[in-house]
Amino acid sequence: MSVPRKRPFLRGAAVALALAAPLAVVATTAPATAKEAPARPVPAAQRPNVLFVLVDDMGYGDLSIMGNRKVATPNLDKLARDGVLLTQFHDASPICSSSRAGFMTGRFPATVGFVGITATRAKNAEQGQADWLDPKLPTLAKLLKGAGYTTAHIGKWHLGGGRDIGNAPWPTAYGFDKSFTTFEGLGPRVLVSDEERDLAQASDKLGQGPRFWENKTNLTRLYADMAVDFVAQHGDKPWFVNLWLNDVHDPWAPDDESLSEVMGKGTSSDDDRFLASLVKMDRTLGRLFQRLDQMGQLDNTLVIVTSDNGPSSLQKYYKDGNTAPGSAENLRGRKFSLYEGGIRQPLILYWRGHAKAGTRDETTVAGGVDLLPTLASIIGAPAPEGSVGIDLSPALAGTPITTRPPLFWAYGKEGAKTQPNVPFQERDVSPRFAIRDGDWKLLAEFGGAKPQLYNLASDPAEAKDLAAGQPAVRDRLLARLKSWMSSLPRYVPRDEPAKPVPAASPAPDQ
Repeated sequence: MSVPRKRPFLRGAAVALALAAPLAVVATTAPATAKEAPARPVPAAQRPNVLFVLVDDMGYGDLSIMGNRKVATPNLDKLARDGVLLTQFHDASPICSSSRAGFMTGRFPATVGFVGITATRAKNAEQGQADWLDPKLPTLAKLLKGAGYTTAHIGKWHLGGGRDIGNAPWPTAYGFDKSFTTFEGLGPRVLVSDEERDLAQASDKLGQGPRFWENKTNLTRLYADMAVDFVAQHGDKPWFVNLWLNDVHDPWAPDDESLSEVMGKGTSSDDDRFLASLVKMDRTLGRLFQRLDQMGQLDNTLVIVTSDNGPSSLQKYYKDGNTAPGSAENLRGRKFSLYEGGIRQPLILYWRGHAKAGTRDETTVAGGVDLLPTLASIIGAPAPEGSVGIDLSPALAGTPITTRPPLFWAYGKEGAKTQPNVPFQERDVSPRFAIRDGDWKLLAEFGGAKPQLYNLASDPAEAKDLAAGQPAVRDRLLARLKSWMSSLPRYVPRDEPAKPVPAASPAPDQ
């Protein structure tokens, strides 16, 4: 497929291609505990539609409702004010692929072979990272599809397919009726023509689905239009849409209007471009919410908004005394770090008439693995076997959850030839494993070495290591963490050479 130098924004044609192509295609009431019986499930006729907006690389403090004073994000702020905002939500990983695996499966990513990102075959083999998510696993989409929902994935995937891996399952193998993605996935997709062209060209060579080229600045609007078209076609029954955006992920490609609006508000030209992309994304999502409301589709839709990991932390953004764009607010760590700035996010839950509007829940400790069991509870289905998360529906109703089982993290694999990236700034480089139990968080290196202990209630910035002063807490949590670490799949070298995949070969589970 040839690569045009520049293409105009494709509205109806792009949407038609994607949707017509053959596809294998909150805190004022008594606290709750994770062990309490969930609220009575919504009757089948009243099951909510689900729109899951996942922003790539948005930091804890990037929304103005979370502290951004450089620019405003009024549409996402309003969604949060009209719903429930959880401020102690944690991704399942500080990197995109593994974080997404946690959302999709309700399992800690390292238990299903995800310890970093899906990259090339050689890099995955070196790090002990799976080439793709196992399609036999239970997923969010399978759960909802089994309950009668029509399902679609629109936007970034990054759970397998791309670079030199052309035989990964399409997103439709995981319970989606339709899918449309980018160069980090297979099936119908858009290839970015002006940024990261090497990845897009590699994806083009793989075949595996219809594809076209577009400038990055147009992607979120394209995805939003596709979501509206999908809802218009399937709004007579419950629907589930993954809307996974990547315009806040560098390299940033704002349009001239957005860039002009924020020029000079950032600390560098890179920061200006980041802020312009953030503002444009918020505006586009605002139009999407308005259109869905005009269609009557927001009357019974659960909208979920969060990010997959903390903000960028690459060395190139620290030149001339600058810091990388994106804000972790007062938290230590960024992307690639298990300190709070790399994994802690705001979680917005909006469900008209069900979410307790105006709730800012700073008590509930939640995680990416909780999304699947929460949706299972809401639709009255059992959580799939192997799910380790909890039901967050009490928090959705305004009742903070005060106790839960521990959360675990693994970033990298012991014994692997190489390990995933770490942040540029030394203070943000964390140990590779972590556990959070209540207010306590312990981090440790391979084998449980060099433990660090923090009380996040009194020290959310993780500035004071209490490992020496609290030996009983340290030893208790370290024993729990080491036990979990010992249960993880061990590193097994994969020395076989990569096998080329013909462009015309069918997608698995098509």
